[in-house]
Amino acid sequence: MKTRIITGALFAVILGLFVYFGEGSLEWLFSGLCVVLATTASFEFTRMLNKENPKRLISYMAVDFTFIFSLLSVIFFKRDWYYLLVFAFLIGVILVYSLVYVFVDDFKKRDFADQLLTIFYTSLGFIGFAFLRTESIHLIIYLFIVAMLTDVFAYFFGIKFGKHRLAEKISPKKSIEGAIAGLIFGGLAAGFYGYYLEVFNLSFVIVLLISFGLSIIAQIGDLVASKFKREYGIKDYSNIFPGHGGVLDRFDSSMFAAIFLMIFVMVI
Repeated sequence: MKTRIITGALFAVILGLFVYFGEGSLEWLFSGLCVVLATTASFEFTRMLNKENPKRLISYMAVDFTFIFSLLSVIFFKRDWYYLLVFAFLIGVILVYSLVYVFVDDFKKRDFADQLLTIFYTSLGFIGFAFLRTESIHLIIYLFIVAMLTDVFAYFFGIKFGKHRLAEKISPKKSIEGAIAGLIFGGLAAGFYGYYLEVFNLSFVIVLLISFGLSIIAQIGDLVASKFKREYGIKDYSNIFPGHGGVLDRFDSSMFAAIFLMIFVMVI
């Protein structure tokens, strides 16, 4: 627990510095970090998928495509033709993997699906982080408040008061009581922050509903990541952050929330 707390505190400070200074002429600082995190997450996910054959180099093509997609996105997502770029990238990736599928005998249809999943599962959330930061520092802080406080209160409240399992076969330690506590405290804290800092030009009730919705999505993201690990029999994606695991372990919930918040911001 001590290691977890120390690592968490250092992580929060370092991430906070990147968030704070990542604007203006230093916008590349946080955007670059997002690209690095997405690429690292892709490597972690690929290594999990290839647990039985970690030296199979062709499986790591997804890591390269994740890097390219993330980099192009953080550079060009403000351009009018960004959506055309995404479409062209998707078509190009499918074409490349189609050729690999045809000409590489041991590249099966599951490999095809796994690599596409890897690229977009590990990149979209971090692209969302970068997008939200370029829109407003308060947006990215708001996102981290709802995701991280949901995680913290769900964890500690669940340990203390949890009696009913939320998804026992996926994550035995998660409880319904913890999930509710995370929803209430994470949603309320983010709701007050979002309203009083005018993150959205919306009524308090609507901001609160958005915050509760993101808290639920964050918890779904956490469960999805946990099920992946359960299926492949691993505890953590890596040990980059002592006591916390890897990039995916640390950002699994906020990645999901970032995608939906990015879409919401684009729409409004």
